[in-house]
Amino acid sequence: MQKPFTYALLLAAVLALAACEETPEDKMKSAQESVSQAAESMGDAAEDSAEAIKQKADEVMGSEPTTGEKIEAAADDAADAIKEAGDELKDSLDGQ
Repeated sequence: MQKPFTYALLLAAVLALAACEETPEDKMKSAQESVSQAAESMGDAAEDSAEAIKQKADEVMGSEPTTGEKIEAAADDAADAIKEAGDELKDSLDGQ
């Protein structure tokens, strides 16, 4: 009695696994998506490499601003923004 039940259970498990298997069309679609994602990743990597090369070339040629110049420009921008915000606040208080 034990063996026929075991065989039936084993057959049911094999059939269940076979039913869950991907069809060839699903496999092809999945492969196409993978290739598309890989191509997109390669394009992104190429763009990043090109940007890095351009930045290094600018640094070597001296046309890229130094870190100090970038910090100074950012501080100037922040000071201008604070001044404008203060002027707007003063104008709105004067208008009341």
